Amino acid sequence: MTNPISEQAPLLRTHLLPGLLEAAKRNLNRGAKDLAIFEIGSVFRDVVKLAHVSPVSTGSRPSDEAIANIYASVPPQPLFVGAVVVGELERDGWWGKGRAFDWSDATNLALSIIELTGNSGTIVQSDLAPWHPGRCAEIQVAGKAVAHSGELHPRVLEALGLPPRTCAFAVILSELPVLVSKNAKPIFTMPAATQDVSLIVDSTVPAASVEAALVSGAGTLLESINLFDRYENLGEGKISLAFTLTFRAAERTLTAEEVSGYRASAVAMAAKSCGAIVRA
Repeated sequence: MTNPISEQAPLLRTHLLPGLLEAAKRNLNRGAKDLAIFEIGSVFRDVVKLAHVSPVSTGSRPSDEAIANIYASVPPQPLFVGAVVVGELERDGWWGKGRAFDWSDATNLALSIIELTGNSGTIVQSDLAPWHPGRCAEIQVAGKAVAHSGELHPRVLEALGLPPRTCAFAVILSELPVLVSKNAKPIFTMPAATQDVSLIVDSTVPAASVEAALVSGAGTLLESINLFDRYENLGEGKISLAFTLTFRAAERTLTAEEVSGYRASAVAMAAKSCGAIVRA
């Protein structure tokens, strides 16, 4: 920019994370220990050749062609929401041991934003900088990448003086499909029945693929599914994924035998699609 507000920031930003990380560092240096900060704003992307525009007269309204040329002379400005989380998500206390933010929390936050727009996201593994290649998720909507999340790379954190395990996410809001209407889920009064299942799969198998297989096999009475644990220290390239399956019928209480059958069907589909084995 020819007349920036700050001489230390004369360039148009291409991402929200640099500013968020600086804000996190500033707060940590002033005594904060646990924080979650976010920003919603536009960024500027140099992805298309820009048109050259001659000075436009202000004596009258420019022509439609001139206005189109003006817009063609500025870079695309997608709207983002981004956040950085660091420290403890749950504090220690008489109620038990606390828990620090991890990469899955950042991913769940990004996914919840996408779902609030009425869209459904699919999580796949990614290695986009500045995230840690082994703890970075890409979220896709209709096959298109709209978000990245996870734990930031240790070298990035060391260079910025930020604590280990600092996590972040960024969602491109302007890339999310705009849905004309959204149907609310019906509210059932019958009690829910839950079943937990722990599955061992190859470490290269995305958790989203295992979840999709479980959903496919569980049947129409599956109300929700939640990944609550991931254990990586099994060796031989294996990991353990633990899910809670919640079942509910609209007009009756499900029996234990029915729910066990639905769980077995879900596990069978995960075994067929992903090579999953029930963890003893």
